[in-house]
Amino acid sequence: MGKIKELDKDLVNKIAAGEVIERPASVVKELVENAIDAGAAHISIEVIEGGKSFIKVSDDGCGIEKEDVVISIQRHTTSKIDNLQDLFQITTLGFRGEALASIASIAKLEMITKTKESDVGVSITVENGNVLKQEYVSAKQGTTITISDIFYNIPARKKHLKGIAVEFSHILDIITRYALIHSEIHFLLTHNGKIIINSPSTADMLGNIVTIYGRDLTKELLPLSFANGDVEITGYIGRPNAARTDKEYQSLYINKRYIKNYILNKAVYDGYGTFLFHGRHPIFILNINILPQKVDVNVHPSKSVVRIDKEYLIYEAIKKAVIDTLVEENLIPEIIESKPKEIDAKLMMSSSGQFIEYQTAFTQSSLQKQKQILNIRLIGKIHNTFIIAEDEKGMILVDQHAAHERVMYEKFLKEYKDKQIQVQQLLTPIVLHITPNECVIIEQNIELLQNAGFHLEQFGHDCYLLRSLPSVFGRTQHKQLIYDILDELNLGETVKIEDIKEERIARAACRSAVKAHDVLEFPEIYKILEALFQCENKFTCPHGRPAIIHYSLYELEKKFKRKE
Repeated sequence: MGKIKELDKDLVNKIAAGEVIERPASVVKELVENAIDAGAAHISIEVIEGGKSFIKVSDDGCGIEKEDVVISIQRHTTSKIDNLQDLFQITTLGFRGEALASIASIAKLEMITKTKESDVGVSITVENGNVLKQEYVSAKQGTTITISDIFYNIPARKKHLKGIAVEFSHILDIITRYALIHSEIHFLLTHNGKIIINSPSTADMLGNIVTIYGRDLTKELLPLSFANGDVEITGYIGRPNAARTDKEYQSLYINKRYIKNYILNKAVYDGYGTFLFHGRHPIFILNINILPQKVDVNVHPSKSVVRIDKEYLIYEAIKKAVIDTLVEENLIPEIIESKPKEIDAKLMMSSSGQFIEYQTAFTQSSLQKQKQILNIRLIGKIHNTFIIAEDEKGMILVDQHAAHERVMYEKFLKEYKDKQIQVQQLLTPIVLHITPNECVIIEQNIELLQNAGFHLEQFGHDCYLLRSLPSVFGRTQHKQLIYDILDELNLGETVKIEDIKEERIARAACRSAVKAHDVLEFPEIYKILEALFQCENKFTCPHGRPAIIHYSLYELEKKFKRKE
């Protein structure tokens, strides 16, 4: 007897559902996409216990015709495509006709829907993929779908769901992505009866960004607009100094479909180039408009992975768009040849009395570390970024930012270790405009944050007041520091915040250090070098970049062919 047999229809449906519905967030995503495709102006999402026990999505879209209600929950039934040609020029978010069928096979579903033309609505109750009840009801135009007890009939899948906070964070992420790009739609998200996102329709994307991400982040954004042939890119990118420690604030869309694409994301990073500090990630919300037939969205059940025709051209377009935006804002400086300032010219001339006075003072300080005396003569500087000096063995080049960063890092680290966590009260509280996700993170970790010296007090729906912080951080970038900590908590790091990481101290040092292109006079340079040579590790910044490069006389003579 043969071993191959046709699977039971119920089993087939559950297997298929597993490809589309991975967790409660998958349910929300499919239902919200259907609402957007239906032309809704208002979409309400109600969630209880992270969506594990209850999800309700209501919209005022076009609704479903009475005769189509039952067939809509069957597999491969859709109003969005008719033939093979349609499959290669998708203009809607949904198209496979699997969403409702998949949801109905693994959860209990109730749906009420009404079209504008119909005088009554239709209500159906579905369980295990079967319609248990159907009736006409009074209803408003649109569709309301209620999902309860997800995976009730697949215990193994239900057992692998994460905690309420984790499952809800995935739902929050999805609603955030769609609310950002669809400024014409009012999104309302509630969790356990509490409003998390209330994003009214606005005239443009920027209004939505303010509502969702807050004013603090929004003011760090630069508008981006680029067009080249069939490619149009619009949206916003963050200034380099606003880069974050995680990638939560990165949204990339193709024809308003949220996607994940390594090559296109890399194009943004390559556009920033060296303006991004190691371990930091740029903020961007970008929509790429291209012809639908150049995008294949029928790649993965989640529809977030796409194939793009001539992807390298889109890469080049995004990279150029980012570079052009930064140049336009004068964030990429150009080195213009000009005569040195009079004071710099005097300082760089060995015959200058002023130079000799500084040089003598510096040399006689006898920089000493571990019984080793280092005599260094300062020569000059290059483009207000690199310091040139010499010792008895050759030439020294110093990166002024990396050097000062190392000095500040060891200073802060020593203060922290000596004083432990001493808290400084802020005379004027700092107002933090936070995102819905950050609000959830603070609520979950408020005690941990307070024990670490960060006293936060809720101030309205989307604001907190920062009243104190660890004194080791002085007055440097209070807001960015707390945002960095929230980013790390969002990544699920389980380290104790009260044991403030050396990495955070390194960031504080980076922000407080002089920057490349800062104009320093020679006395300031002397001071930095003196402090640098007293550091435990004077050769690199806290993140491993070289602070000092030494060229021996032998290397220089070899370069100039004086020696073989």
